[in-house]
Amino acid sequence: MIRGIYIAASGLLAESARQDVIANNIANATTTGFKRSETTASPFGDMLLHNMGMPFQPQVGSLEMGAQVQGITMIDSQGGLRFTGNKLDMALVGTGHFTIDTPNGRRYTRDGSFGMDSAGRLVTKEGHPVLGTNGPITLGPGEVRVGANGTITQGTAVRGTLLMTALDPTSISQESAGLLAGTPAGNPTARVRQNHLEGSTVNVVSEMVELIRVMRSFEANQKSVLAHDEALQASLTKVGAAG
Repeated sequence: MIRGIYIAASGLLAESARQDVIANNIANATTTGFKRSETTASPFGDMLLHNMGMPFQPQVGSLEMGAQVQGITMIDSQGGLRFTGNKLDMALVGTGHFTIDTPNGRRYTRDGSFGMDSAGRLVTKEGHPVLGTNGPITLGPGEVRVGANGTITQGTAVRGTLLMTALDPTSISQESAGLLAGTPAGNPTARVRQNHLEGSTVNVVSEMVELIRVMRSFEANQKSVLAHDEALQASLTKVGAAG
């Protein structure tokens, strides 16, 4: 019975972690460039049962010891594009990320809602410089044009080329303000679309359906814990009464 409580409790912890991930997805359903995440689960090591009362009998079989969340994976799929008309709004189509200079080092993002700071640098909403192939990009007066390859021009002057970075999917971790940390790997294929922003990849309806499923599973595990607890209490009471 104790084993049953532990197995059900592991299910509660796994579903609680799933619920946190789904809640974060829903909260970022309208966040520019946000990529939804999924949890992956795996069973704990199983136990091999033997019939101890009858020698030379075959093994009874294996017994699973519950589930655990193995990891959280960001699904790096393409989000839909939305026209904004803002010359400093940029969306990526394909594989790759904008490269951002932050106090904690280089970070990456698909959120291309950029602006200019007082020094004329191209920056994120948080004020972090957007990196080009030769460092931060500084803009001057005049209309900004961004080519599909990320080259930024004003009139006949080339201000820089956006530094695109492809990341190893297994190394990506999400941080605040839509930033990602990860290990560069491979060659980016992304093309830039000026005057557009990439939307979130979260489908609210699908996430709500999954949230309901997780809540039902959580409730089932909760009832299992209560049932094992009641059975354990009853067995102790009856054994005590019989003595």
